[in-house]
Amino acid sequence: MTPLTYTIKGNLPCSDLRLQPEWEDTPDYTKVNVRYFLGDEEVRNDVYVYSKRGVTGEAIGGQIG
Repeated sequence: MTPLTYTIKGNLPCSDLRLQPEWEDTPDYTKVNVRYFLGDEEVRNDVYVYSKRGVTGEAIGGQIG
């Protein structure tokens, strides 16, 4: 069975795609933008942000009520 990735062109074999990760590291967060290409066409874009500061209980409680 061939692994597939969902894209704007539908499900495509992972082996057909080229991944281009772009990292941004700051004191507050680390961000990675993973762009998927089929040839020269971008067919998917995933962005992940990891907070280095965290979230306090007061901040969440204030938003809830």
